[in-house]
Amino acid sequence: MEKTINQQLNALFEKWKDERKYDSAFFVSDGLVYKYNKKWAIEKESDSVVGSVADIFIDELWKFSSLRIAFLLKDTPDHWNDDIRQWLLLDTNDGEHTRTLSGGKVSKTGFLPNIARILFGLAGIKELKYADFDDFKRKFNEQIIETWNTLPFAFVETKKIAGNPSVSIGEIKKYLRTDGYLLKEELDILQPNIIICTCAEPQFKFVTEEYFGSEEISEEDKILYRYPHAESVECCLWYYPKKGVVVIKSYHPTYRGKIPWTIFERVISPMRALLKKYPDLKLSDYKS
Repeated sequence: MEKTINQQLNALFEKWKDERKYDSAFFVSDGLVYKYNKKWAIEKESDSVVGSVADIFIDELWKFSSLRIAFLLKDTPDHWNDDIRQWLLLDTNDGEHTRTLSGGKVSKTGFLPNIARILFGLAGIKELKYADFDDFKRKFNEQIIETWNTLPFAFVETKKIAGNPSVSIGEIKKYLRTDGYLLKEELDILQPNIIICTCAEPQFKFVTEEYFGSEEISEEDKILYRYPHAESVECCLWYYPKKGVVVIKSYHPTYRGKIPWTIFERVISPMRALLKKYPDLKLSDYKS
């Protein structure tokens, strides 16, 4: 039987730890994020889910979805190893808060709610109408939560060794230099068609200049968009027509030092600009 994507990733992670001499106690596993079902729920993150019914379910969901979004993240901030694929699956208060996007750690920084809004915004980008960001949140809150819990997506940590609450750009660059060849293997396994770089410049440069370095694209497919009345909010994506992949330079999805609406629009606005240029481009047949 063909191995699931997360099974393939687990094999890669063993290679990753071996080649980079990483301690398993601090190594973070990532990939396709599992969806919650009471039958599949787990009480602690150390339980193995890979190869289970929950794993097969998300694998098929991903493979048959025309919208495969991977969030390229920095690292996990809790110092210890973790399997971030299981965050929604936990049958605990933390798991419930993660699924409802409220309460506990979830509501403090905006990290997961902002990712969920981006997911929903991309899934319904051709139909969504709203006056401003506050109107968007009010109008679509329930749909955002539903999409968060049903639409397949991937989390990919750039730095697989868990760290502290913050990590420097310099450290992310260092890991891209030392672990980049393994990160490329992970992206090869996942095959996302939208890659959102949440550490902006270093990740975007890595994906466009190294991962897709041999792919030539026209200047017309490099979308630079400045948001009206806020020209400092520079939105950027590169579209690779031959690959069918969009790479977006995003803000990190926490509120720290940012105007909330810019986190969402830095992804959605350039995507709208791309669709204006390619109105027949089919991003998703997903229905929430």
